Amino acid sequence: MTEPSTIELPDGRTLSYAEYGDPEGTPVFAFHGVIGSRLMWSLCDDEARERDVRLIAPDRPGFGASSFHRDRRLLDWPADVTALADSLGVDRFGVTGFSGGGPHAMACAHAVPERVRGVSLVSTVTPPETRDHANPFNEAVLSATRFVPGFSQAAFASSAWLADNAWPQFRTALKVGSPPEDRAIFDGPAGETLFADGAEAFRNGSRGPAHDLPLVGNDWGFDARDCPHDVALWHGRSDATVGPDLARAFGDLLPGADLYLGDGAHYSTYVDNRGAILDAAAE
Repeated sequence: MTEPSTIELPDGRTLSYAEYGDPEGTPVFAFHGVIGSRLMWSLCDDEARERDVRLIAPDRPGFGASSFHRDRRLLDWPADVTALADSLGVDRFGVTGFSGGGPHAMACAHAVPERVRGVSLVSTVTPPETRDHANPFNEAVLSATRFVPGFSQAAFASSAWLADNAWPQFRTALKVGSPPEDRAIFDGPAGETLFADGAEAFRNGSRGPAHDLPLVGNDWGFDARDCPHDVALWHGRSDATVGPDLARAFGDLLPGADLYLGDGAHYSTYVDNRGAILDAAAE
């Protein structure tokens, strides 16, 4: 694993990122999940090169080598992204997001629509307006991150410890409870990258994921129904993290959406549709 590139943001924080694909291609910013980092997008390196896409994958605050941002809101993310874009000489760019990265892509489409080309989301977390379609247990966990002090920090503390001290157990923890489609991905060629990606989320402890989950799981701070861009959505019928009914409700909520509902699960939908996801963001 190579060390990430970094920039200093206007407020003095460090933002880390990696680039994949064609350095001269169409820029697309790619956002990782709540347990994730820039490393997951290395799986798109070949697809990005084939499509002449310059894939730029930043670590959100508290993930990887990016500084933690204590009071961060979802709508603070577009400013970090545009600062990175400006430093790289990028004017307009596509955005794509996996799981918890989906709301962050939507925040960019909302806050800087004039700079966004296309929007593609895969296995995305959906906004509060869709939550009557949520799995009751998953919804209870999201509510606890908002209303129970310290819940989110405690929930991720054990994962951070395992990532540092017990690698086999950390790998097992990422796989446990996964549908067969995702277990096959973890056991296949992409597995080692996804395990490293998960561990990189906890490079500096659990604060990044612990702060991120309540942001994406509760009020986004803007109305997704106002999105000025068409949104391409990929989702799996076997997704146990964000169920397909949520994806359908999200698609119905958006003014312009194309929902591709396949037979995969949370991670397998990403791995199996990498090329199409980049195509939609770069259009």
